[in-house]
Amino acid sequence: MKYDAENVREYYNKAAEKEWERLTKNRMGELIYNVHLDILRRYITDKDYVMELGAGGGRYTKEIVKMAGLLVTSDLSPVQVKVNKNKMRGLKLDTEIEDFKQLDITAMPQIKDASYDVVVCIGGALNYLFNKEKDGIKEMLRILKPGGKLILGVMSKIGSLMYYMDGVVQEKERFGIDATKWLFETGIQDEEHYPVPSRHYIHMMTSIELDELLSDEPVQVIEKSSAGLFSHVKEELLTEMKYDKELWDCILKKELAFTKNPGTLDCGTNIIYVIEKLQ
Repeated sequence: MKYDAENVREYYNKAAEKEWERLTKNRMGELIYNVHLDILRRYITDKDYVMELGAGGGRYTKEIVKMAGLLVTSDLSPVQVKVNKNKMRGLKLDTEIEDFKQLDITAMPQIKDASYDVVVCIGGALNYLFNKEKDGIKEMLRILKPGGKLILGVMSKIGSLMYYMDGVVQEKERFGIDATKWLFETGIQDEEHYPVPSRHYIHMMTSIELDELLSDEPVQVIEKSSAGLFSHVKEELLTEMKYDKELWDCILKKELAFTKNPGTLDCGTNIIYVIEKLQ
């Protein structure tokens, strides 16, 4: 499938404030958020000029702006850019952000080479690019200074299939076994093979595929992590566990610890890489 920017833009235009709420509406989101924040805090300093790509409604923006020296935030969807700006204004953080931009990560000619100390693209923007995945990687690295860090997150094929298995079973009845096999083999939901009514067309990735995208780039991967590892526990049980503060604190700490284990890299619902652009 070819990258369809208009379809992605329209999907997130319709999502509106739901994207802001996505990481707080359940414990799965809280686990994912916790792991991403831990990584952001360890790699962003108050001396860094940061570009946030695919920022959505700003759930991470409100934290990154407190870490960075200067922040530009952006999204493909004009509705998400507006939601982000409104949320930051409500939090009295909008004046701390240099700009709110509408950007397509496959082509950002308005951004000069080597502009930023850190580029953040988490939540899965890369998963929508299909034949433009390599273009997206190259553009993110182009605007990054040598020695700078790219914090890149994608939706995991294996972890997501495990988490959403109920939906896979239901969709097998709708699309047939060949479509199910296609999804397991490729991680791709597309119009031809797996035409979900939402038109949420994505390429869920494995760490091997992400490694291949980076293999001929001038980079060093300095950290790999999964996220949402404990989200495979039933949501009802996770919610019950949260009422026990000692237990929930333990779960959050162990999520951070276990997601760094190489054996769990593809098992969470998300995969995160911290990538250094070589000098």
